Amino acid sequence: MCKKTRIWLGTFETVEGATRAYDEAVRLMCGTRARTNFPYNPNASQSSSSKLLSATLTAKLHRCYMASLQMTRPSIHRQSLRQQEEEQEAKRNWVFKKVKDHIEQMIEELLHYGSIELCSVIPPQAL
Repeated sequence: MCKKTRIWLGTFETVEGATRAYDEAVRLMCGTRARTNFPYNPNASQSSSSKLLSATLTAKLHRCYMASLQMTRPSIHRQSLRQQEEEQEAKRNWVFKKVKDHIEQMIEELLHYGSIELCSVIPPQAL
């Protein structure tokens, strides 16, 4: 999503010229998937659109685009960290559930078989 920014593009002789300049500015600031008035044709010559915007204005629009990318990167990083934490928590919960299930199974077996007698497996002479 492109942040709303107001930038003076200039004065144009025709409405179509102004509209095409707007479309080019939006694409520079928001990428080729930006919503525009005219369909985007990547095969069209860049010279016709670059005539609409000055080099200074194109550079300014590019800086705006780069700044918006910088603003979105930290949130992507935070989402990645949050996802890793959630995955680790899920693994811990899975291990805890397995241990708990194992303990419950041992208790059920002890209750089912009644009392048990524990024997030493170490020979008496070793003591």
